[in-house]
Formats: sequence, structure tokens, C-alpha cells
Amino acid sequence: MAFLVKISILISRLCQFIGGISLIIIVLTTMLDVTARYIFKLTGGEFGFTVKGSVEIVSYFMLFALLAAFGAFVERSQIIVDVFTQKMPQAIKGYMMGVFMMGFFIIGILFAWGLYESAVDAIEYGKVTQDLRLSMMPIYAFSAFLSLLLAIRSLIESINIFKTGEFFDAEETGA
Repeated sequence: MAFLVKISILISRLCQFIGGISLIIIVLTTMLDVTARYIFKLTGGEFGFTVKGSVEIVSYFMLFALLAAFGAFVERSQIIVDVFTQKMPQAIKGYMMGVFMMGFFIIGILFAWGLYESAVDAIEYGKVTQDLRLSMMPIYAFSAFLSLLLAIRSLIESINIFKTGEFFDAEETGA
């Protein structure tokens, strides 16, 4: 079980890294685009540099950041409604959380499969992005990879919860 927990932690750290890099790219792209547009305005159109496809870049990296965040923090993703869970025994909450994690496993697998099929279709039909005309295959493939990481982490966390009964409880931590 310790080996699976180490794998889960490694996947979490990888997803945190990917999400962090994605957020940095989003911020830098947005800053560069806003600065270039402002300079364009100040120079009355003399300076014509713009960031081509900035909206596209931001939207795809936001997809990567969100998928990476799902994978990185899936064990903390339970929505707790105090009215229903406040007086429940810890064992029942743990069982519910384990089932919840299995649901994320299924969702991750479905996302990964659908995105994999989209990547194959992108190759077969030559799908490209609207502004930059980049192939959609790597975007879909990377998204499928991140979804697979979500599924793997969810499965590991579910197994860990069912085996040990321990899980992240926001009610206990005050988060």
C-alpha cells in the first residue's frame, strides 16, 4: 500500500507542476497581450505587434491547468454539506468518500477515452486550432494524459480509503 501512496504523491506533484507551468503561461500571455495592445493604442497604431492566438493559448492552457488541478487535489474534492454529514460516523463518511473517489476514477477514464478518441480523430481529419492552425492532436492527447492521471490517483485514493478508512476531511481541518 505504501508503494501506491508514493505513486499517488508523485502523480500529485507532477500535476501540481503542470498546473503551475500552465498558470504561468496564462499570466505571461495575458500580460504580453495587454501590454502590446496598450502600446498599440499609445502609438496610434504605429507599433503593430500583437500576440496572435492569445485567447486560444490562454483557453488551452486553462484546460491543462484545470485537469492538472483535478488530478493533483482529487482527495480534497469532496463537497461536504454539514447538514448531512455533521453527525455521521467517520466510518460511513469514509465509505462515502471511497465511493466518491471511485466516481472520479470512472469520470477520469471516460474523459481520457473521449479525449484519446478526439486525438485520433484530429490526426485522421486534420483538425487544427482556429487562430494558430496548430494540430489539435497534441492538445487532446495531453488532456487525455492528464485525465488518466486523475483516474489513477482517484483509484489509488479510493483503495487507500477502503483499506485504511483514512481520508481528507475538510470538516476536521477547518478548510
